[in-house]
Amino acid sequence: MLVILNMRNNNFAIFAIGLAGLTLVVGLASCRSAPSQNAQQQVMPADKEAPLASRLDANILRAYGAWMDFPAERILNAMLARIAAADPESAAELKGAHVLLLGTATPYIASGLGKTIYISRGALATVVYENELAFILAVQLACVKEHLTARNFATLESLPTPPEAPKRNYLENGWFDAGGLFDFGSFAYLKAEQEGIRLMYAAKYDPRGAVTLVQRWTAPPMDVSMRALGKILPDPDERLTSARDEVAKLSPVRDPIVKSHAFEELQSRLVFKKAKTRKKSI
Repeated sequence: MLVILNMRNNNFAIFAIGLAGLTLVVGLASCRSAPSQNAQQQVMPADKEAPLASRLDANILRAYGAWMDFPAERILNAMLARIAAADPESAAELKGAHVLLLGTATPYIASGLGKTIYISRGALATVVYENELAFILAVQLACVKEHLTARNFATLESLPTPPEAPKRNYLENGWFDAGGLFDFGSFAYLKAEQEGIRLMYAAKYDPRGAVTLVQRWTAPPMDVSMRALGKILPDPDERLTSARDEVAKLSPVRDPIVKSHAFEELQSRLVFKKAKTRKKSI
């Protein structure tokens, strides 16, 4: 309580009381309304997201086929878990992230719902070095961490639709099209790539793999095969500049992971799958 002792200090005292009252009101309001970090990130309850994730998984597999290679899946999930656990701040949020392998030769990569990460056989075939694969996985983990697919789904579902146009089902098709479920916008995707570089760096991978992969993807002849993803990815020059700038902020990695036995096994399985597919087509 503030007691006014004389009239000369009257104006100052009234101002102080008003300021204190305002501070108290703002403080109480912020205590009631400020959501926690988890509340901000969680765009839908897990029990609601789970059935949507199952529907999306089924539709993706129906469209692109499943690559039933459990050793390859095990290798990728182990690598995914390693990257997810490397940053203590992200470990809890990324726990449970897992790979779903697609059989198509078209390069497709995306984070789905329910912490599923889609990677096609064609996408894996574009990788030359292990740190490039680490970059791919780390970027998708960054998307999972930010709930980008769930957020985009909620946004797309709430968009007004003209009465004469049927409402689009974003879980059924058009996922990689502009305006589709995996089109997060340039800003969100560039941010995910920057976070992915930091995640792979924390997991002892040389972050320069991000630069070499983006360079290869955006240069002939691979730029043609990457057009399927090009509809939703940012401008190639913008991606390359962003990756280089992010890598430049980091110190060289001590004893980086260069080429593990698991990665060599994965590459051999890709070659085997490619040869087997060619033999069937003859």
